[in-house]
Amino acid sequence: DYLAASEYVDAAIAAEASEAKKKPLLGIKDNLVALFVNSGTADCESLQNIYGPKVEANQTDLAYLKKVIDIMKMMKCTESEAYQQAAFYVYKIEPSADAATGCAYQAFKKGDIDGAVKFFDEAVNLETDNVKKAEKAYAAAVLASAKKLSQARAYCQKAIGFNENYGAPYILIANLYAMSPNWSDEPALNKCTYFAVIDKLQRAKQVDPSVAEEANKLI
Repeated sequence: DYLAASEYVDAAIAAEASEAKKKPLLGIKDNLVALFVNSGTADCESLQNIYGPKVEANQTDLAYLKKVIDIMKMMKCTESEAYQQAAFYVYKIEPSADAATGCAYQAFKKGDIDGAVKFFDEAVNLETDNVKKAEKAYAAAVLASAKKLSQARAYCQKAIGFNENYGAPYILIANLYAMSPNWSDEPALNKCTYFAVIDKLQRAKQVDPSVAEEANKLI
């Protein structure tokens, strides 16, 4: 019912030339979303059951796949197999930042960290908004940190380059340093590692107050 009603209102919006008449139609669309979200049927498990088979049956229908992705994103179900599979099929037809991100999570779910990082690289390249580029570069850093610390740090620096007020990459760099403090044969130098750790944490809360609580806890 939600999908059918959404199609009707989308068609009405597309056909309406008057901005004054479009406004109430947009309100109807917002209300449809609210009704669907609050219906109690739109949890990730039920969406997976609904869309899992349909994604496979419509793997060349770009418009349908994009609708599935939009709904799953709206309901924060991006961990669901249906979302990730839809993203993969969209990526094959029409590569985009969101589709590449879905492919990255799908690769990670299968244990392919290198493949996931490559898809995040592609997502960063396809993304046009620098804040979103930073988020995708940071996501790549988080995945890379499971295997390659130097690669993870490089992606953190890339994220900061896209958005200098992004605290999370600084915190991840601090954690990466703290994971390998004994880099020298000289104990005094090893202790200095924690000066670098604290410096990154101080910087994190300086540029991004939203991470201050986490940074202070780690300090």
